[in-house]
Amino acid sequence: MKIILFDLGNTLEDEKRGGLLPGASETLEAIQAMRDANGNAPVLALVSNFGVIPATSVQIQASQREYFGILRDLGILKHFEPVLRRVTLSTEVGAAKPSRKVFQAVIDKLGGGLRFQDVMFITERRSHVNAARKLGIKAIHFKGPGEIRGDVTLLPDLIPLVRDFSEAIQLGNE
Repeated sequence: MKIILFDLGNTLEDEKRGGLLPGASETLEAIQAMRDANGNAPVLALVSNFGVIPATSVQIQASQREYFGILRDLGILKHFEPVLRRVTLSTEVGAAKPSRKVFQAVIDKLGGGLRFQDVMFITERRSHVNAARKLGIKAIHFKGPGEIRGDVTLLPDLIPLVRDFSEAIQLGNE
């Protein structure tokens, strides 16, 4: 299984202006349409620093409802269902990105003996990219709003990178 893990704010969504960044929906749809040699699609997942830490179970549930509402309003909730497995918030983990604990929680939720090497993480935060790479995660620095540079400038430019990553993992597992 391949996990394509996105940050939301300033990676898929323009936090200042609200709404999705150009190409976000099309990129998510193209990734979801990909299939490996066994006919399996990459798993789209989200990880965000959202909510308070530490948090009570009531606060965690409230943060999840609020965050899932944001995804619904953006029109991308369907790409991350079931959301309780495919969306990981810092408040539920008790740690913020780029902590190893957060990335491990993503993998644990998805199960199946996954490793950090099975994950591609896309975010606008260079420090999060560097931390993820130290864990062995394939991390892509996206040039989000206000960023001077990045590995990728337009979201659709991720599509061939995701395809190559998925194929490399597949070949490595055969």
